[in-house]
Amino acid sequence: MKSLSMKIMIFFATIGIWSISNADSGYRAVNSCMLNDGKTMDDVRVANSKWVEFVNENVEGGNITSHIITSVVGDMTPGKFQFVDFFPSLESWAAYLTVIESIPEGIAIDAEIREAADCAESQLYKAEES
Repeated sequence: MKSLSMKIMIFFATIGIWSISNADSGYRAVNSCMLNDGKTMDDVRVANSKWVEFVNENVEGGNITSHIITSVVGDMTPGKFQFVDFFPSLESWAAYLTVIESIPEGIAIDAEIREAADCAESQLYKAEES
């Protein structure tokens, strides 16, 4: 009986440690962009929604999100914005790169985003709650 109690305690301790270590962790890809002439933020939103749906359907485990952010204080250059994409792991980020470059639908969505905006700068950050 003592062995069963110990196993239960170890099980719950493991779940607790895993939960704490994975709380709000993951990776954020930040792409700094400028709208192309004749394009609107609505064009960007439509293409980005397609991107989110596509990567979640084609990357194992999904759980990839994307936000379009614009400045409300500081540099408020018209047409300047950023994509902030969340990936739960480096593996999901690498898998996204593969599917967006190798599946015809992904290639078309990527082209649609590039047609709407020029994203000249990109960083990948490890995120953790503090």
